[in-house]
Amino acid sequence: MRPVKDEAVTVLEDALGPSSLGILIVTDLPSQFTELRHKLLSYASYLANLPGEQLEILTLPEAKYLTGWSHGKEALKAGVYDTMKGSYYVNCGFYQDHVLQSTSDHADDKLSLHTTPNVWPSDDVLPGFRKTFEELCTLIIDTAVLVARACDRYASAKIDGYQTGYLERVVKTRSAPGDDEESMPNLQLIGDDDWCTTHIDHGCLTGLTSALYVDESTQPPIFHRSSGSSTLPPLHALPSAPSLSTGLYIKSRTSAVKKVDIPPSCLGFQTGEALQLITGGKFRAVPHFVRAGDNDHGGRIARNTLAVFTQPNMEEIVESERGLTFAEFSQEVSERYG
Repeated sequence: MRPVKDEAVTVLEDALGPSSLGILIVTDLPSQFTELRHKLLSYASYLANLPGEQLEILTLPEAKYLTGWSHGKEALKAGVYDTMKGSYYVNCGFYQDHVLQSTSDHADDKLSLHTTPNVWPSDDVLPGFRKTFEELCTLIIDTAVLVARACDRYASAKIDGYQTGYLERVVKTRSAPGDDEESMPNLQLIGDDDWCTTHIDHGCLTGLTSALYVDESTQPPIFHRSSGSSTLPPLHALPSAPSLSTGLYIKSRTSAVKKVDIPPSCLGFQTGEALQLITGGKFRAVPHFVRAGDNDHGGRIARNTLAVFTQPNMEEIVESERGLTFAEFSQEVSERYG
């Protein structure tokens, strides 16, 4: 992974600027990235196939499913719930201090939904899951810091009054829940955005891995405690998506729909709605969705991926005209889709 240089600012404008496609691909990642990605995305299948009583322990309705396991609870379209995707949300406070399991101990009830301490499956249930999750999220946030540094250079040159180093500070201090997703095995076509409905991220910068496609019918992802292992074996990945139409799509700045293929050894970065507000539209949020497509492979195909979101502190102003804080903006987003 190369240090940020001046030419990175030009690349950034091509990738994330007002007339860009809206995604940046980062190469030359640390050598351990590929193995960590394969391990954690395999864990997504093990997690989603836990017995119902175990998933219930990891489900936190009091946090509005913003921490822990969530399936069929997210309304990414008003009144339409995302039943084809299971998510596991983790607060990345451990990036600042390994003992932290929340990014804030704020007592305000309105903010508590976003600062709920993590809930983890025990090593008796998913041995090695937490360690792998934290290691991969830390690597992604380290990378996001470099991307943010380039974004700050670009924004400082283009936006009057932009706070020097703003986004890098956000990434270092407010990395929001990592979202380990499994798109549920799907053999029935539902629509263009059937595996994950069209939405924009509401934070600042999102780092995401390429998807790992697993045929769960040929290798049931079930952990047998009698094995005594301290970790679970990575699952065999399909060499490609089950069809040419399967995968992540984004709507470009010109509203053209484009399929995006992130190489397995790379990370993708997208901008979110909070950064759009903060920069007055110089960086724009990227609408995106996941299409299941046809299942040319057969079997029970799961699409597993990880996204790490970065966001401002809850009390930070994200829209100066209204004096809107990020906490208030987050509440608006929840009401928008509720």
